[in-house]
Amino acid sequence: MINITKMSHWLTQNVNEQLYPRLFLMSPNGTLLAYSKPVQTKELRDQAALISMAWKENCTGRQKYPSRGGAAPEHSLKPALQTLTIETEDCNIIVRLLQPELLLVLIGRIPPTRKQTFRISAEGQGDSRYPEIQIPLSRPSSSSKLLQGDAAADTFAPGAGEGIITKNKAPSLVSNMSQRDKDIRTGTLHVQRKKLDALADYVLKDFQDTGFVMPADADLQ
Repeated sequence: MINITKMSHWLTQNVNEQLYPRLFLMSPNGTLLAYSKPVQTKELRDQAALISMAWKENCTGRQKYPSRGGAAPEHSLKPALQTLTIETEDCNIIVRLLQPELLLVLIGRIPPTRKQTFRISAEGQGDSRYPEIQIPLSRPSSSSKLLQGDAAADTFAPGAGEGIITKNKAPSLVSNMSQRDKDIRTGTLHVQRKKLDALADYVLKDFQDTGFVMPADADLQ
């Protein structure tokens, strides 16, 4: 089983109050497994319930995630759902599939001046990433306080999922725009998605190394 205490501590270490103040692990049925702290339990449960409904709805008409028995996919269906992006008036919610019984979720803030309507974008395996990355030729403005400080990609120091982070300076590019500048210019949602992708890759590597598989009918209480 997952070490809930250790996982919650690792998630807490990887939040950023300005950009992504909440991270948690849940099942597609809405069961909370581990989460960053501090936390407002009712709000977290409400978010988990919304995510569970949206995830199940967007799995309709798609292939199922490859089963443990290795059943062949139904080619008449869309690719299996892998990532769900939910944009609301108040926040961005990005959900990434780790295993059939595990979803990794990032709750991200949006800039105070940004107005956005409710929208759900689903990505199947092999689909292009949402949102598509488009880098303008002009250099980014430094006026965005939300995207300053921790926008660069994080790299994780090895060590049994302890969530130790070190910062690497982005290399100079021919265009004289650093990777951090590109991330900032592309937008808050891109920075949040990049963070979740890095976290998911880290967890999946740990699962691969340890051979961990979340049981379908695990007793999570």
